[in-house]
Amino acid sequence: MQTLGNARDHFWRVVKMATANNVDLSTALDEGVIDIEQYAGMITGCQGCTQVGKCDKLLARMPQLDKAPDYCVNGDTFAELRST
Repeated sequence: MQTLGNARDHFWRVVKMATANNVDLSTALDEGVIDIEQYAGMITGCQGCTQVGKCDKLLARMPQLDKAPDYCVNGDTFAELRST
């Protein structure tokens, strides 16, 4: 079993990936589109990711994305939030 990564690092990684996908998580929270448990689940999911290095390189190279990479555990959520 993999050890979860640092929560703060993954919080920022989720925020960066959301921003790259044109998703504003603060607005989604404020408008009730997601709740705090879902937000926390996104961070926990990211903490368990095995592609962190790949993700960081992608976000450094491409600050805007058409969609989250296939390996992103939050990709479906970002796609849903983007369409709302």
